[in-house]
Amino acid sequence: MQFKNIALIGKYQAMELIEQILHLAKHLKQHNFNVFIDSSTYSSMQEFSEFEHGELSHRLDKLDLVIIIGGDGTMLSVARTIANHDIPIIGINQGKLGFMTDISIEEMTNTIDDILLNQNYTVEARTLMSAKVIREHNLIFNSLALNDIVISRGAIGNMIEFDISIDQQFVLSQKSDGVIFSTPTGSTAYSLAAGGPILHPHAHAFSIVSICPQSLNNRPLVVNDDVSIEFTLIRENATQIHFDGQECFNLLFQDHVILTKHNKRLKILHPTQYNYYRTLRKKFDWSKRVS
Repeated sequence: MQFKNIALIGKYQAMELIEQILHLAKHLKQHNFNVFIDSSTYSSMQEFSEFEHGELSHRLDKLDLVIIIGGDGTMLSVARTIANHDIPIIGINQGKLGFMTDISIEEMTNTIDDILLNQNYTVEARTLMSAKVIREHNLIFNSLALNDIVISRGAIGNMIEFDISIDQQFVLSQKSDGVIFSTPTGSTAYSLAAGGPILHPHAHAFSIVSICPQSLNNRPLVVNDDVSIEFTLIRENATQIHFDGQECFNLLFQDHVILTKHNKRLKILHPTQYNYYRTLRKKFDWSKRVS
């Protein structure tokens, strides 16, 4: 891949990252890359006046690469914006190791040089999940997620009741606090906390994990990611659908939600030494021996 036009995006309003973003921008400019700074990062762009800046959504057709400096939350937000444009992304973590933002601030300059100047990197394609909300046979809302799509009880706090079918085959009726539909990327997030399985990022699968189900015999379900999953709200109650915890829509009684694999995949560039299992060991402290 050839990268000429590069966007830099920092964690929202993280003033402590201005120095690092500015350093990387100047470094890239010295190597004749065209640098664009996303103006939604900070309320003032005074520090970045020498660089082109503006809204990321207005530059998507011109970009060859996006570099984010922040954490996995920033990565999720940007991923949903660029997913349909086949723009690869690099994640630099502001502090502790992230699952997707795997390059540390301390190694930022050397690693970026190795990727951009020496072309030493691996490309990983991550699956996204999309959902359509159907009300009275009309499409009223749709969006996508890199981590998960969560349907849960709203402000009132009562359990929700719903049916789930897969490829038009009825699977279950349930009463619970909600349900998590997770991609492999999201399997180490909310889904894991709710008792779901860890899926390797390359697995062609989705997991369906209930949140505090009333039935004690409920178990997580892993399905092929080529299926169509239909969620139907069968009792009137305050219910919301969340996309990566960053976008929300209110559901009504008898709404149908159709969940499928998105037709585009997110391309993440990693250093050649990137190892997913090493990341798991560090995050979950699996290196400790049981005494």
